[in-house]
Amino acid sequence: MTMRLRSQQMPLQLKETRMEPFVRELVIDVLNEPAYKEASITFTGKAPQLTRQVDQHLLKRGLLNFLYNALIHNKEGVSVHVTVTSTFIFIEDNGEGIQGDVHQIFDRYYRSSNTTNINGTGLGMAIARDIMEAHGATVELTSQIGKGTSIKISFD
Repeated sequence: MTMRLRSQQMPLQLKETRMEPFVRELVIDVLNEPAYKEASITFTGKAPQLTRQVDQHLLKRGLLNFLYNALIHNKEGVSVHVTVTSTFIFIEDNGEGIQGDVHQIFDRYYRSSNTTNINGTGLGMAIARDIMEAHGATVELTSQIGKGTSIKISFD
C-alpha cells in the first residue's frame, strides 16, 4: 500500500468531510471496543465547521493506526488526547515515550526496542504517514522518554 500511495497509483476517493465530527467518531469507535472501554481518551474540537476533501476510508485507517499505537505501546492507564484545529490534528499521550531512534519510526519494518512483546510488522506507522501525505498533510512526531509522544498532522 505504501508504494501505491507514494507513486500515486492508488487513487483517493475524495469526499467533502467535516473533520471534527469525523475524528470525534473515530475516538468514540475506539472507546466502544471492549479492549479499550477503560481507556482514557479525550477529544477536543476547535474547528466544528472545518471541511476537507478526504478519502474517509484511508484517513480513518491512518488516524486509527496512530491512536491504537498510543494505546498498545504504552502501559495500562495511559492518557491519550486528540485535538482537531483548523490546520492540525494532534494525537498526544503521556506514556513511556519511544525508545530508540525516533527519526526511524516511519521507516518500513522499523520496530522500536519496546515492541518485542507486541505483535506487528513495523509497517503501520509508515502506512499511516503515507496516507496523511497522500492527503497533502505532513506528520511530525516528538517523543520524550517517560513523558510521552505527540503526533502532529498538519494540513495545508
